[in-house]
Amino acid sequence: MSDQANVSSIDALEAFRADLIRYVERARVALEDSEGEVRRTRSWVEVDRAGHWTMQLKQRVKKLEQAEAELYNVAITRPRENHAVQKMQVVRAKQDLDEAEMKIRKLKHWRQTFDNRVTPLVRQLDPMFFLVCQHLPKGIHMLTESIKNLQAYAERGPIALNTQPPVETESEQGGAS
Repeated sequence: MSDQANVSSIDALEAFRADLIRYVERARVALEDSEGEVRRTRSWVEVDRAGHWTMQLKQRVKKLEQAEAELYNVAITRPRENHAVQKMQVVRAKQDLDEAEMKIRKLKHWRQTFDNRVTPLVRQLDPMFFLVCQHLPKGIHMLTESIKNLQAYAERGPIALNTQPPVETESEQGGAS
């Protein structure tokens, strides 16, 4: 076993460290984006779509009431006419109202089940978050320290080791000549 390190390229370690830093940043952004998309989708379902379809329901109820009132007025003022146009407007308004009510039911269902379906999937990202936000930064720090130590070692140079036994001089041999 050698007492010397054979460091051939500190630059390769520095390049790896730089690549690792870029990977951590990109992975962190991707993970945060995925969490953000989940929050935005939840908000879209709970706020945007709920407000939209609540407003649509009110407008469609009003439209149906207007169509029914118009049919009633026409039926009273002109009882002998066909009133097909007004009847079709009432039918169409009822269909539109039914659609809004169906959308609100679906929206209520999604509001109730969204977290149950999405939370387990988001939880699967937790180990990756831990790796990217905890372990890899520690690894980068350790790699940085290793690079510093290797650079200091390379600048200092290897310590010359004397592998041969010391040569004894005549005076050390006891002067027995």
